Amino acid sequence: MNRAIIAALIAAIAIGGSLGAFAATQTIETTAEVEVRVWRRISDGALFLSTRPQGADDWDTHDDEALDMTGLSRSGRFQLSDSVTVEVPVEVEVEVPDAVAGRPTPRPLPTALPDADVPIAGPCCDVQGMEDVLQARRNVVAAMRQVIEFALETYGLTHIGHITIHISHSTNGLFARYEEAFGEELEELPSECSFQEGEHMFFGPQCRSDRVALAWEWFVRAVGGGEVSPVWAGHGAFDYFASHYAEGEVPELTEDRFRRALFYERGRDIRLDRASGDMMTIVMLYTIQEYGEFGDWLRFYSSTAAGLDVETAFEAAFEVPLGEFYETFEEWADQQKLILTSTAFQSCKDASEHIRVRTGSVGTGQGFPDYRVPLELDDDDDGVVCEGFQAPDE
Repeated sequence: MNRAIIAALIAAIAIGGSLGAFAATQTIETTAEVEVRVWRRISDGALFLSTRPQGADDWDTHDDEALDMTGLSRSGRFQLSDSVTVEVPVEVEVEVPDAVAGRPTPRPLPTALPDADVPIAGPCCDVQGMEDVLQARRNVVAAMRQVIEFALETYGLTHIGHITIHISHSTNGLFARYEEAFGEELEELPSECSFQEGEHMFFGPQCRSDRVALAWEWFVRAVGGGEVSPVWAGHGAFDYFASHYAEGEVPELTEDRFRRALFYERGRDIRLDRASGDMMTIVMLYTIQEYGEFGDWLRFYSSTAAGLDVETAFEAAFEVPLGEFYETFEEWADQQKLILTSTAFQSCKDASEHIRVRTGSVGTGQGFPDYRVPLELDDDDDGVVCEGFQAPDE
């Protein structure tokens, strides 16, 4: 950011807090204490400057050292540095009408800060593709607007900049949409369901009305995505938000998908950064249950996305060393697996006497969670076994 612009902004606000009592047509030489804060928007790295006269909590940069941006605003959308008070020399000629000479002329402080208490929903959306099916275009815009409204009302989150949504009749059509947007061909799609680049989101035929896919892509846009190491630092936050929107409730550790992961996987897979998506969400849910809240996890994720060492970022967010956390989580995961193993049933008949049937997540058959009857094969991989089983009449 141009230093002259920054200096002018600081001086302008300093003047507003220092000159109220002076008479008309005088040259004033004075100083004003100003606290300065630099904000970096996580979604695109843009910097913002907030300044206030004495007593505010704002940030400043220094020429002789790198700016530490590991802090996070309340909404989780901006990274923040440390607070410093600076003294700014001010020399200005003031002209005040005679009728009001000598009266205070206070200048109001700026209120449109980038992290305002009442955020405004980001704009949505242009649509490219399927010009012959106008209803499909209207539907995807309406669905994305619902995500945006949910995020603003529930989490106080919004996105910056415009969104262009690309849809097509077939998966192959996304190649054409991408080439039209960026002027170059893709060798392969990042995903046949959904992906994004810059202000452009792409949804395949099977996902343009998928609530989870729409919420996931929007959340990535709002908080920032990309390559984050370890992968588990980000996945849980995306899953948490998308599941909350799609299901109407936040994910719970007692859900079958998480119990299944605890039954078949090892807690140590998180430390080794090779856990499944559900296990990555488990570690996030466990962390906010035991050590903090969703906003803390966003701060942790944002810090790692900005390049901060994962151990440092985790301890700063949750006040526990990462190594100690790993040990505690792995012990908890082992205990959960022991409980699930000890309460498993040996057959469909045993299960039918104690637990209710439920519908598979992929198929349509009714049965029992596969981790509850582990000796039965889950042939259709829908998380449910014993489909079609009929309990004998007593």
